[in-house]
Amino acid sequence: MAVLVEGNNEINISLVPIPPLVANLYGVVTDAETGYPISDVKITINSLVTYTSSSGIYTLEGLLPGNYTIKFEKEGYETAYF
Repeated sequence: MAVLVEGNNEINISLVPIPPLVANLYGVVTDAETGYPISDVKITINSLVTYTSSSGIYTLEGLLPGNYTIKFEKEGYETAYF
């Protein structure tokens, strides 16, 4: 609450920004027939690209919450969209 008096009144204030919400995506890509992890699978979400590790693990961090189409592709396998 501010009480103003006769004459000029000055109030300076600094607002603290609210950090944006973020979403992280992670998982493992495996061969549907053998169940073994697949390395070097290209994963694309919007303009971001990452690849699975030798253990089939991938991580994408700092995404804005929302709806995305995620593309998984590797030579010798059918491309999958999620």
